[in-house]
Amino acid sequence: MVTLHTNNWSIEDIDAILFDKDGTFQHDHTYWGKLAECRIQALIEYFNLSQDSFNDLCFAIGHNPIECKLIKNGPVGTLSKNEVVEFMVNELKKYNIETNFETVTEIFDKVHDKFTSEMAKYVKFVEYSNEFIKELSKKDVKLAVVTSDSHLHAVEVLKILKLDKYFEFVIGKDDCIKDKKTGEPALLAVQKLNVNKDKTIVIGDALMDFQMADKAGLKGAVLVSTGQIDIEDLRKCTHTVAKNLGEVKIK
Repeated sequence: MVTLHTNNWSIEDIDAILFDKDGTFQHDHTYWGKLAECRIQALIEYFNLSQDSFNDLCFAIGHNPIECKLIKNGPVGTLSKNEVVEFMVNELKKYNIETNFETVTEIFDKVHDKFTSEMAKYVKFVEYSNEFIKELSKKDVKLAVVTSDSHLHAVEVLKILKLDKYFEFVIGKDDCIKDKKTGEPALLAVQKLNVNKDKTIVIGDALMDFQMADKAGLKGAVLVSTGQIDIEDLRKCTHTVAKNLGEVKIK
């Protein structure tokens, strides 16, 4: 059992912590930004679009290719993959391209499969997250990862970052038929950890992480502004926010 606190808030009696992945301990701008660029290039080639459309399509999908940074409002990083695909199907209509969900999904999946072989070059730690997780592992608290990414991909990221030994298991998008906002992935994690949800919290970087904790009836959520969302916007969800995990103390 641990207590997490900053100068402004404290959460006591925590037996288990469910970690989001992207933007929380994996640097999402580096990895997902590069993958977004590869997917946009694949769309350009498949539909024979002008290369001049590259930047505009990157911005549309939620990636700033000039600053190599994900955009605050997404859709990449803030919506599910299926929602991003639907968004791009509609966005391509602006280029007089009539396509469908299945075609764009297939293009995205092929790019992702190829990208996976070189993903280690783009998987980086979010600042302070490595030290924070290692310090937690020394305490009497259970840790799991709950992510909107696939199970296998999340496990591979943990191996690359050498964090796999600190987490008991991973709940990916393919492990639960409902998304984070329903709270169901958190309830599944609580069941697998065999802990009380009243003593379990979520640590994440986005509204959906707070929604998951709230819908599941967990003790609370800690949100860090190391992803795409500004700290002031995170404060609209909850007061238990921090600039980064370096500000969160463990006792």
